[in-house]
This record gives sequence, structure tokens and C-alpha cells, in this order.
Amino acid sequence: MLGKNLIRLVYRSDSCISHDDVSGLDAIFNVSIRNNMRDGISGALALPDGKFVQVYEGERGKVDVLMKRVRADNRHENLTVLGEWEVQARLFRGWSMARPDPTPLSQQSFRIVTENGTGAQVTSILLDLMSKTEHHYLASQVF
Repeated sequence: MLGKNLIRLVYRSDSCISHDDVSGLDAIFNVSIRNNMRDGISGALALPDGKFVQVYEGERGKVDVLMKRVRADNRHENLTVLGEWEVQARLFRGWSMARPDPTPLSQQSFRIVTENGTGAQVTSILLDLMSKTEHHYLASQVF
């Protein structure tokens, strides 16, 4: 999809779910895959150090509806939108939700992702992680 209705939104929040609760975190990921496939949304979800860091790409109206659900979700708090902008093409094309492993991040990249990075910086780091590691889960669908 190309055009002015396509946006990318990046947010970070504090998880209220224990980092050790693998089934709870997997449930979030699996529901995200299902809902994003239904709504034509692509993106990535990383879980570094008790944070949720997420990138969404899709039609503005669908991303807006998704963000209303995300903001109301009590499994996280202190949600901060790091960036939202119109794009001509998806960077996460074909992934309804990628889940890159943040383990190999350098200390500087880790701080950018978890503390002070912009939406564009976080998006770039997540894309780089996905290209360097085999430890991510992909739910494919061509958009």
C-alpha cells in the first residue's frame, strides 16, 4: 500500500507483566499477530528490560483504532509515542508482527530503545536487529 493514508507509529511503555511470564508475553504476541493480520497492520514488538517497544505500520484509521486499544490495556503503563509519521512504503512489509531478540544490542542501542530514542532511531535499531539475528518470530502476510 502506498499513499498518504499509510503511517508508521512507534511507542514505548513499561510492562506490568513479569519479564519471566513467557506465556503472558507470548499471548500478547499471538493476539497481535491475529489482529494485525485482520487489520492489515505490520510491525515489530521487542521486549527489552521490562519495556514494550513497538512499531506499527498501516492505514491511519486502523492504527488509530489499534492505539485506542493499546492505550486502554492494563498490561502496561507510561505509554509514550516516540514518533508518528506518514510513509510511502512499509519497512516491515510482510510481517504482521516481528519479534526481534533485543539481547545483542550494544549498551548505546539499548539505551536508545529503552530510554531516550526517537521513533526513527528505534525503528532503525529494530530493523537492524532483525537482519542480524535468527531469534525472532515472524508472522508473514504480504501487505
